[in-house]
Amino acid sequence: MQDTDSASELSERRKALFEPLEPVENINGKRLPAESLLPPPDFDAASYPKGWLIGKKRKLVNVDVVESMRRIAVQEMNRKDREIDGLNEQLEEDARCLEHLQLQLLQEKSKRTEVERENAMLQDHISMLMSMLQDNEQLGVEDEGDEDPDRP
Repeated sequence: MQDTDSASELSERRKALFEPLEPVENINGKRLPAESLLPPPDFDAASYPKGWLIGKKRKLVNVDVVESMRRIAVQEMNRKDREIDGLNEQLEEDARCLEHLQLQLLQEKSKRTEVERENAMLQDHISMLMSMLQDNEQLGVEDEGDEDPDRP
């Protein structure tokens, strides 16, 4: 009889460990703010269960969970770093390609200005030769008009 009484008393104690100390809802049926459920600021660290510590907002957190979350965060940061490194390499490659294209563009522009200069020089030669030809034709017409038809 005593064994069953002590066993039921023990199970009641275990149940009490998982029940909130105060009701989660107030009289109106609304939830209490989270701050009211936090341990007091002078909560003795020595009385924490093993493997637990006070986290942000004075909440008890499991050390293993915190360590697991920290590892996941570090892995994610490392993944992001690798991604950033890859993007930086791509950016450097694009910069080299852009520099090469700019050099090609500069060469093409210099070739074009050279060709335009040659064209302008050739146009000047053509106009000079055309004017000389026209002058010769005019002189030839004048010479023909000056010639005496009676002369042999």
